Amino acid sequence: MSSNFDFDVIIVGGGPAGVSSAISIAKNGFKVVIIDKKKRNDIGEKTCGDAIDEAALMRVKDKIGIELPFENEISDVISKMSIAANDINTKVSLDAPGYQIKRLEYGQRLLKEASDLGVVIIPNSPVRGIIFENGYINGVTYYENSIKKELRAKFTIDASGAYAVIRKSLPDELLVDGMTKSLSDDQVWPTYREIIKLRDDKKSHNFKEEIVLMFDDDYPPPGYFWIFSEGEGYLNIGIGWEKTQNLGKLKDKLRFELGKYYKREDYEIIKKGGGQIPFRPPFDSLVFNGGALAGDAACMVHPVTAEGHGPALDTGVNLGLTISNALKNDRRDKESIWDYNLSVAKHYGRKHMEAHMMKLMLRNIGGNGLKFLIKRDILSDEQLNLIFAGEELGDAVTNYELIKKIIKLLYKPKLLWELVKLIKGLRKVDEIYLEYPIESIELKNWRRKRNSLLGVKF
Repeated sequence: MSSNFDFDVIIVGGGPAGVSSAISIAKNGFKVVIIDKKKRNDIGEKTCGDAIDEAALMRVKDKIGIELPFENEISDVISKMSIAANDINTKVSLDAPGYQIKRLEYGQRLLKEASDLGVVIIPNSPVRGIIFENGYINGVTYYENSIKKELRAKFTIDASGAYAVIRKSLPDELLVDGMTKSLSDDQVWPTYREIIKLRDDKKSHNFKEEIVLMFDDDYPPPGYFWIFSEGEGYLNIGIGWEKTQNLGKLKDKLRFELGKYYKREDYEIIKKGGGQIPFRPPFDSLVFNGGALAGDAACMVHPVTAEGHGPALDTGVNLGLTISNALKNDRRDKESIWDYNLSVAKHYGRKHMEAHMMKLMLRNIGGNGLKFLIKRDILSDEQLNLIFAGEELGDAVTNYELIKKIIKLLYKPKLLWELVKLIKGLRKVDEIYLEYPIESIELKNWRRKRNSLLGVKF
């Protein structure tokens, strides 16, 4: 392999996907640099719901030893997620062990761990392009103190978030089936969020250790309004919907929804901001010659709950370990890191495709349809838990149970059709994703089969 490189790996973005990749690669003895557009002390901060799944954190700890969040990195411990339909009284609560994270504090700790391992951090330096030579990405161009510079590396990881600066710069010849430079409006979710402090601390106890997703026909599903516990006296409030929907200003809608629970004089706004989330399953391939996509740039966000922090950390580790193996074998072509695709497809690809199918049903039935399913117990707590977690229903819906559900829905033909379609699709997803190809040459056929069997278009 040519020695004309400054680093083994360049990582664009120091968020969860970038820093977990960096730590796993550095622990294998390779030279890594993180380039981030933010100031050093701001890296890790993000405007979002702040929730993270405990299971993803445990996987990261087991694989590379990153300790779980602790002390001042945690706003609250979460035990359940509640799905509400059109009003807070029509809801079902699901097991969801996890944390409300203080993103900056947690992110800064991980960044320090990376730095202590020898990872070079270049802050306040936006990346603006790639170095593409002989069919490979060989590095990036960026600006430091308004001066254009370049860095070369054997691998470049795009962990730049929803902006996806590397992905948007890729030449067409590197776009493997299923990877696109940009996302369509139905795959993007604008959001607005506030952290509020309640003047009466006791009122926050209504949502203690709970995150609530409110689906309402005022902002048609899969969009939702959320109320997350942020610790005693504080709440994380937000709203978002598909970019295709013209529903007015997010901030105005949030104020209206929050007014159903708290008067304006009941709270003060501590933080506020917005952003955009990729709202689709991950691309079917995330690798190219000399690099790969990670985190939001790879669309590693749950297509219903919008939880992306845990998947970003978890898959970032997998990518780092895969790239480390390729470097040990003196290779940098996409086939040498294809195992990253396999690891994503068989876990988050499968889970997020199942959640995507739930998202399609929510879009078609609306808040009133979901309310009917919950109130009539057509989908049990266990079944909703599996669906929202992106898990296979399997024996959770027997043929006998399906017949009973059909009988309950005979006078609701649209709901009946959507439910049967969902259950049939979920039963196919596991098998399809476990057949994900071990070589890129088979990807096109696999995608064609997947799209046909599940009735999706990606």
